[in-house]
Amino acid sequence: MILPNIFLFATVIAYLPLSSFAQQIPQQNPVPSSNQQNLNPGQEGAKIFTGGDTSSGYVNLVPFGPEAGDQKVHPGMLTSGQTINLHMFFPFYGGLYNYSVLSVNGYIAFATVLDQGPTINVGVESTNWPQQQDPAMIAPYLCKQQIVQNPSPGLKTGVYYRLMLRQSLFGRGNIPFGGTMEQSSFFKQSPSQACTSDSYVHCDHNSDYFLDNMMRWLQEGVAGAAAFRADAALVVTWYNTASAIVGRSDIDAGQLSTYQAIWMTDQPGRLSYVILNYDKLGFDAADFRMNSRSGRCQALFNGGNHTGSVPVDPTFMYKNTPTVLAQRSGVPHMVRGRYMFRVDDVVRPAGCSNKTGGTYPMLIYPNIANMLGETSVDVNALCLDRSQTYVLMIEQRQTAACTVINSAIARCHLPKVYDWGTKTVYFQPQSGSHQEDKAFVGYIYFVPPTLDPMRLDIGNIYEWFKNPILQTVMPITWYPRNFTNPDLDYKDYNVRINDDQLYSVQLGLYVIGYREAADDQIKKFRPEHRVLCRLTTYSNRNSLEYRWKPQEEKINLYQVEKWYLTDWERTNTLYSYRFGYLKLAPITASEDTSQNLAHLPAGLVSPPISIHWLWTINNPQFVSSSYSQQDAESRMQFVSAKATEICHDWFAEDGAQYNFIRDTETNASCPCVESQARVDIGRFMPHPRCSQIFRDITCQTMIGAKNCYMSAQNIYGSYAGDGSSYESEKTARFQTHYGQVCCYDEEGKLMQTTYQPVIKVTDDTPYNPGFPLRAYEFGTDPYIGQFEVPGLSTFYHDYMPYFFCCKYAKFRCQLFYWRRPSSGCQQYQPPAVGEALGAVSFNTIDNDKFIFNEPGVFTLLYIPKTVTTPEVRIQVRLERYPDRRVDFSLLGRQIGQANLVQPTNATVITGVAIEATGTDRVHVVARKDTRRFRYRTSIIVGNILRYFDVMRIQRFRGVMVYVNNVERGQPEIYVVLEEAQVGIRIRESYNLDIDRLSMYQESMGLLDIELSVPPQYGVRPDGDKAREQEMRTRYNLPRVSGLMRPFPDQTSASYISGLSLSDVNAEGIRQQIISNYLIPGTGEASSRQAMPGTLNQNIPTDNMFTTSQDIDKKFEVFPEVYIKSEPIYKTSAEYETGRYRFVPMTGHMLSQRLQTCRDLQLSERTNWQPLQNLYEQQYGFHYCPDNPSQIIQECGDSVSCLNDYTLFNARVLGMEAQNNWNSFSNDRMHASRHYNSCGPIMIEYPEYLMKTPVLSSGYLEGDVARFDCFQTHWIKGDYEYKCGIVADYNDPQSYRFEWNKGSQPWCRSREKDNLFKWLTAIFSTIGIVMAIVLIFLCCWTLKQKRRQEAEEKILSLYKVPIRGSMVSRDWRSSETKPFTKARTDSMSSETNGMYHGNENDSQYRGGPVGGAAPVLANDNDAYRGETKGPYRAIDTGVPYHEQYQESMANLARRPSSPVKTTVIRNSKTVPIGISNVMPQSTSSTPPVPPHSRLTGEQNGSDHAQLLGLNTSV
Repeated sequence: MILPNIFLFATVIAYLPLSSFAQQIPQQNPVPSSNQQNLNPGQEGAKIFTGGDTSSGYVNLVPFGPEAGDQKVHPGMLTSGQTINLHMFFPFYGGLYNYSVLSVNGYIAFATVLDQGPTINVGVESTNWPQQQDPAMIAPYLCKQQIVQNPSPGLKTGVYYRLMLRQSLFGRGNIPFGGTMEQSSFFKQSPSQACTSDSYVHCDHNSDYFLDNMMRWLQEGVAGAAAFRADAALVVTWYNTASAIVGRSDIDAGQLSTYQAIWMTDQPGRLSYVILNYDKLGFDAADFRMNSRSGRCQALFNGGNHTGSVPVDPTFMYKNTPTVLAQRSGVPHMVRGRYMFRVDDVVRPAGCSNKTGGTYPMLIYPNIANMLGETSVDVNALCLDRSQTYVLMIEQRQTAACTVINSAIARCHLPKVYDWGTKTVYFQPQSGSHQEDKAFVGYIYFVPPTLDPMRLDIGNIYEWFKNPILQTVMPITWYPRNFTNPDLDYKDYNVRINDDQLYSVQLGLYVIGYREAADDQIKKFRPEHRVLCRLTTYSNRNSLEYRWKPQEEKINLYQVEKWYLTDWERTNTLYSYRFGYLKLAPITASEDTSQNLAHLPAGLVSPPISIHWLWTINNPQFVSSSYSQQDAESRMQFVSAKATEICHDWFAEDGAQYNFIRDTETNASCPCVESQARVDIGRFMPHPRCSQIFRDITCQTMIGAKNCYMSAQNIYGSYAGDGSSYESEKTARFQTHYGQVCCYDEEGKLMQTTYQPVIKVTDDTPYNPGFPLRAYEFGTDPYIGQFEVPGLSTFYHDYMPYFFCCKYAKFRCQLFYWRRPSSGCQQYQPPAVGEALGAVSFNTIDNDKFIFNEPGVFTLLYIPKTVTTPEVRIQVRLERYPDRRVDFSLLGRQIGQANLVQPTNATVITGVAIEATGTDRVHVVARKDTRRFRYRTSIIVGNILRYFDVMRIQRFRGVMVYVNNVERGQPEIYVVLEEAQVGIRIRESYNLDIDRLSMYQESMGLLDIELSVPPQYGVRPDGDKAREQEMRTRYNLPRVSGLMRPFPDQTSASYISGLSLSDVNAEGIRQQIISNYLIPGTGEASSRQAMPGTLNQNIPTDNMFTTSQDIDKKFEVFPEVYIKSEPIYKTSAEYETGRYRFVPMTGHMLSQRLQTCRDLQLSERTNWQPLQNLYEQQYGFHYCPDNPSQIIQECGDSVSCLNDYTLFNARVLGMEAQNNWNSFSNDRMHASRHYNSCGPIMIEYPEYLMKTPVLSSGYLEGDVARFDCFQTHWIKGDYEYKCGIVADYNDPQSYRFEWNKGSQPWCRSREKDNLFKWLTAIFSTIGIVMAIVLIFLCCWTLKQKRRQEAEEKILSLYKVPIRGSMVSRDWRSSETKPFTKARTDSMSSETNGMYHGNENDSQYRGGPVGGAAPVLANDNDAYRGETKGPYRAIDTGVPYHEQYQESMANLARRPSSPVKTTVIRNSKTVPIGISNVMPQSTSSTPPVPPHSRLTGEQNGSDHAQLLGLNTSV
């Protein structure tokens, strides 16, 4: 019960008004009461006011005076100011101060104030700095004032001050969420004893209460003040001050002023706020009788040294009479006369304003919003009326409805804004056009959820992509003050923004799925967000301890509180949402009754995560399967099976789309080595999650690569249709939605996707190459369609398919890489790169080297606009570097204000301005001296100062800016012109870690530049210009010129030559550069300018530092405009003329000076003549560096080191110049080299295959790749490849680089290989036998065919004599005629019984001599032996007219002379017919030709003899 009572008591005390706890403040300076000195004992003094003695009667002032522990400014220091110690650092307007000067003239200053004349002048417009002081100050009411020296009785006057410090600064540490009532200690002593000894410093319970109350005040009036914790506050009160020229009557008339300034900061010194309280203002100026003609009073914040100034109230009423400040208020719902500002960097007005015309900057928190919308921002703009409706109009997008929290703060609920970059917003009432409140303009930076710095913290993002997720419970963290009760009525005047009840709300954690699916209504594919389920519910803790402490809870992954999908959708539609994100938002009353939740209140959104763990929760497919619902292995198998299906579906879906690899490989081929990617700033940038430059830890897809780079803009495609080669130089490129990612290994070589299935053994094997993206990660304008949404589209189309195919599914990664092959760098062409560093050494993009010094604004690079390329303009500002040996402590004693900055003859780059056609203008400038404690550079885009503390990458209109924040103070900035593909790297003080340099309190204040120009502009990286004029004319190339290419028309090159002393400020080079590239109106009076009315080589001559684009002119009233337009080393006019004017130091002068100074240093002679000794001392003091012999020894032949070391008199700058010059020269040599590439070897069968060497490159000329198999498998195919040149020796200009020809390597298991060997042997034997049989059959068939052909040839030689009536009806020969009977009889003789035969007759009878010729008649066989026996009759029953036929078909040859043929018959002639002939298969004797065969009865003793001639008919 003790702790709750103490906590309740602390809560009650914290809400008491300050007047009540002012009584507890001990009176450290008691003032003796004069009215009690002469009183009699027991007599009471008269009282005019019967109230409490310590009761505060001021409604808008905090307690002050001796009763509150204040001290009074010493009367002798009222005018000049009393300096007090702040005991910690307070940030103000970019500076960091641990002291302040308090003056009666109404200001808290940080330098000497010039108060001559009737008016105290400060600011850019009113002072001539540095001749006159322009001090930084907080001026609640700046004018000549006085403290009445002889006031009337009862009139108290003075300037009071005190410093309030929180106890935690001296006790247990600055724990941001600790309770204020806990006792702190400092080495076991009380905080009051540990606190400083000055009586105006308080660090006790009362100071804690005071600071807590001030924070509540800020929360009521300042958007975003809830994130501020005050640890210290300076309270200064000007009480009853009068104007400097005043009479007694004026004082008696009440023309006095009482006002107060409360300046607060936190312990790190990052945030700072000021509250101004005006009780009464009795005069407008320091003039007689209330006149205001001279000595006008001002209320402003001045940054000092022409940094800029911000008025408290920029309205016309304040301009008419400054006393209106006490009548009006920036927080009218709180009290009159109160104004609030954020002042840590450029001063930003908070609260509300009554300005109606011009432009007034809104204060928006947070000004970085997630593009998914459904979040809220707080706005400070015009003073609000609860009865009206206000809207926040977003440029080119819809409006956001706003709720009035109080008269100073409106809370606007943003819709989904699919965009990435800055959007200008306008805040106005929705009551009509008659309102005059049109001055309030601000900006909101919309970011994708992948880069949102205010995203919901759900632990290690990488754990959400594992299968299975190792932890079943995941953490979630948020700050409870980010959520308010949506059902609360803000029109209730009793509701305060700091009420704890406002943050009491029930929060639901929702899973939202994302997909890009078809919409049948609009006939398009569009992004779709759908609430899938609510996982759990949390109670937002609104207790006091959680005001700064985050609330930490747990997420149970496998429990769903409520589904917003049907059972069918959970088994079908759920898988179409490839990924999702979590959203923490308040639960509405109608939510539980809705099945399809379409809208959620404003909340916090997590980064994209995989939602595969949802697949097994209440899934009917998983529940009804054989998987164990509680087994992690079963969940993994189910997810793996589903992922395999999704992978196959994606493979088919992606294959049906346009083959974007043609554009990515042709127009954005990866650099062959990492050194090329590092300097190709215009086309490639470090990957935001997978590179060592950003040092991000959320990389999921490219683990194992040393560094990954991605295309710095959307890939630009080229026309590839009919006639693409005709006038291609006049064909503009077009923007696509594709992107490229290139990853490099330890050796700086490209990692290839084709080797990944071969190299990767386990999931932890560090080999995950980069791959091209169908959807560019940073989105595509207008960011609303398919493939265009930043972050989400690339997760949907590229990253999640990688997880499905390569992580969740088994052995499907090759499918993914077939659709996303990495680049082989075969089409890559290196850029032309140049550098400018130090004072100022140039290594130009065409390889010229020189040192050039001249103050002024110069054109660094100008590329005119052509049909295919935009116009590019880059300007640099060169200023004379100050002499750091000037001792600022001598100010006011030996040197004046004008002599603090004494310039040297070295010029340095202090600012860069970049723009191209259709882009925002970007300024990167070094900050002024004493203002580089937090930010060493200022990045101004569109006249608005941009911060990169939490957003390292920011995209604007046509330009991308990203910062390497490894070193403190954003000292390294990269700017990329997207369409032009020109990139520039800007570093301040070589990106040195100044905290480690004990001799330097802040950085040096100089910039160095590295510029990258792509090859489409015709600038060769090696500097060869021999054919440049020809190429420029032939291909319509622009003329690239500027300091980075000062001589674009010369044909000579200096590729091999280095920087020599003759190149240091050579007069010929200097005059050409000044005449061609110096912007008129800049530089010193002695500089030679171009002829009036002419352009420098057709280059625009407007100063980009002092002018603005038309679209940005409305922001010129913002205070940061002075940061970009004013020089940072502004010198007095006396240093621009006479003997102090700028004189460039040539190489000869430099060498001579170093030799002279070294001789003076090493000389040991002391007995010089007095005059000679004096001259040598003066020469050494004015011209020599501190250690010239060390310069000569350490720099050697490095000209840039000799120049910078001597002129800066700083060893660290000289050595950095040498190291960076050598490093750039080496990098440039490697980057400009053209690497010949064969591309990777396409591996189609990676099973059990290994590559040797495993991680070596396998794509460049000379690379050798050997493939082998594991011991269980045998290698098949060709396994050794070498990348080499293949030339056409008939055409020397035709060659290519490719791998040697061969078949694909693949592996076969030993068991399977042995089986195949046995099967091969068996089938080979069978095949041989079958081949032999087949050969025999073929030979036999061929033999039979040839025999038949021979028989047919013999048949064609004979004619059979038959009568015409006996001719067969099947006679088909058209080449013969039947013999007539007369002719037959004439040729026949029965009496001729002689057989006239010989050996030649056998060829006409169908067989050899002595052989038996078979004769067939009506299927009856008959044989005759012409030498061995008589004819034997077979069948004589066949009709005669069917047996005699003659055929002339297939007649091949006939005898050339008549041949006598004799047929011997026994009893009668045997008829011969073709239809009766059949082959004889049982005899080797050839068959008798058909026309010579005999049928019928044959008798061995009877012979018939037929004699005739074989003639053709």
